[in-house]
Amino acid sequence: MQAIILAGGKSSRMGQDKASMILGGKTVIQHVIDNLFFVFEEIFISGNHNNYPISKGIIKDVTTQKGPIGGIRSALEFCQEDIFVCSCDMPFVSSDLIKNILQKKIENRINVVRFGEKLYPVLGIYPFSILTDLKKTIESGNLRMISFLEQQNAHYIDLEDSFEHQLLNINTPENFRNAEIIFNNNLYK
Repeated sequence: MQAIILAGGKSSRMGQDKASMILGGKTVIQHVIDNLFFVFEEIFISGNHNNYPISKGIIKDVTTQKGPIGGIRSALEFCQEDIFVCSCDMPFVSSDLIKNILQKKIENRINVVRFGEKLYPVLGIYPFSILTDLKKTIESGNLRMISFLEQQNAHYIDLEDSFEHQLLNINTPENFRNAEIIFNNNLYK
């Protein structure tokens, strides 16, 4: 299984490229790469930028402006196998959390994280077997990840409270300030 960092978004709520923002002396995306390297040998970045840190390579979107669902499609087509995905704006996802997902997965199903009532469709496992259905969904114009998860009878992996800080998505300046507090106080460990 290969790891994919989804980094194709426009960062419109942040007002700048969130993956390139500096948190604790490193870019946010470098934190994600470093955390994934504890578990995976090959890490690819799915997105249309060329200025990302060194990884196995950049996977360009097959069709642009399709959001995370488009990035997952492009990654599945490129890798031709099951993939583990993590968003570029989740710098605190630890190897323990990743291993927890891998241990609780159900084969041949989408496996994504759920914490309380919130789903995290950009953190989990997408099997290669869903590619045809994923293409059809995108072609129909339905880009909502939650709808696709429901359609595919995804398996939701519930996490314990100890993982809460690791699930922070940095989408807004306020999220980034919270990330700095979490980082500076080592609350993500």
